Amino acid sequence: MKKLQVKIIAEMDIPDDWEIVEHPAGMQVLKIGDKFVDIDIAPIATSSLEENATWTDEDEMLINKVMDTLTEMDSELTIQHRH
Repeated sequence: MKKLQVKIIAEMDIPDDWEIVEHPAGMQVLKIGDKFVDIDIAPIATSSLEENATWTDEDEMLINKVMDTLTEMDSELTIQHRH
């Protein structure tokens, strides 16, 4: 068995009224209006070798197999204000 570590860094330009809040479930989320948004890992797959292959999460058995290997996950949200 091997350990795979995936680091994902995403930058988003968001409206000024979106904010980071601590949800009662114990995690940081985006608050957009009256909704809470968690940003999470979402595996997608294809069986095509084509350059413009379609990637989806439709193969639920494969996606669940990948998600079953997840032993730890952490995310950190920060907002950088531009002046």
